[in-house]
Amino acid sequence: MSSRTTVASDEVVAQVAALVRNLVGEEGTWRGEIGPHTRLDGDLFLESVELAELGDALARHYGEHVDLTGYVAQLSIDEIIALTVADVAGYVAARSGA
Repeated sequence: MSSRTTVASDEVVAQVAALVRNLVGEEGTWRGEIGPHTRLDGDLFLESVELAELGDALARHYGEHVDLTGYVAQLSIDEIIALTVADVAGYVAARSGA
């Protein structure tokens, strides 16, 4: 995945992780363990609706030019399953200059 994204700062990774935590809610003891290597599908089992919600939250926070849904649509199924918080943060950094 790193060939498709930029390496994000720790601050952007932390902000994306916080948005993911807000999305998944209070349930689950793993909630506090969401970090750069957490896979959105492979670990958290986020569904397409939840990915769209995350995309909306990212666009509100970083601007409309951050289109997570469009980015994910370009990925293969294996890349989607492997997509991590750090990958999303890298995409955000590349699109927003963060």
